[in-house]
Amino acid sequence: MGSSSINVASKFLKFAALAVFCAFSVLIANHYYYIDSYAKKLSSELDMTVFISKNCPDDAKVCGEIGAFGFVAVDKYVSSQEAYFKAVEKNPFLKDISVPGDAGAFQSYVKVVPTKLPTDDYLVAARNAVAKVPDVSEVVFDPSRFKEYVQARDTLSFYQTFGLVFIIAVFVFFVVQSSLFIAAKEENARKLVTNFFAYLVAASAGFAGVWGTSVFLQYPLLIDQFAAFFLIPLTAALGIILKD
Repeated sequence: MGSSSINVASKFLKFAALAVFCAFSVLIANHYYYIDSYAKKLSSELDMTVFISKNCPDDAKVCGEIGAFGFVAVDKYVSSQEAYFKAVEKNPFLKDISVPGDAGAFQSYVKVVPTKLPTDDYLVAARNAVAKVPDVSEVVFDPSRFKEYVQARDTLSFYQTFGLVFIIAVFVFFVVQSSLFIAAKEENARKLVTNFFAYLVAASAGFAGVWGTSVFLQYPLLIDQFAAFFLIPLTAALGIILKD
């Protein structure tokens, strides 16, 4: 009786541990998707503003020379008149105090975007190269945005590498463990399926717990359905590996 109670308690603890592991994995995966979403948002804000000299005779030539280096790609060209109208749109009072010729006082500029992952060395090289182009008067950008983006991409890369290694390891050990278990006794195949199903239930409970809590707290889960439900059989496979 005592041995039976210990076995039941051991099974219950194992199921509880798998449920907690699955819940924790969902939260980790959700954090990955949060960073991925943040990185995509940052990527749309990564640009440099290259101001062209007022006396430049050929803006198109300058744009071509900027893109010829390969560091950046020209995303948008804004003429001096467009720059003036944009300034008036943001500051309507300029229209009341402007005089003829003010439109020509504004510099035309180009919005350029990086063509590679913008590391610190890359940014310095890109800025120096663009600044040397004749008739480029100034290169302006926010380095903090680029730094945040690089950090986000590095974090995603770490998650991807660790996740891939972990998944491969679980798959290999699962196959080996299952093969040895069935080879030891033919009837073990049915037991293996039964245990796997039980571990699926435990993992599903962990996932349901996280999902229910997020709904109750109105906390958005960014993890997609495929990734979420992939974690359930992965946790079940881990349960098979960690046999009693």
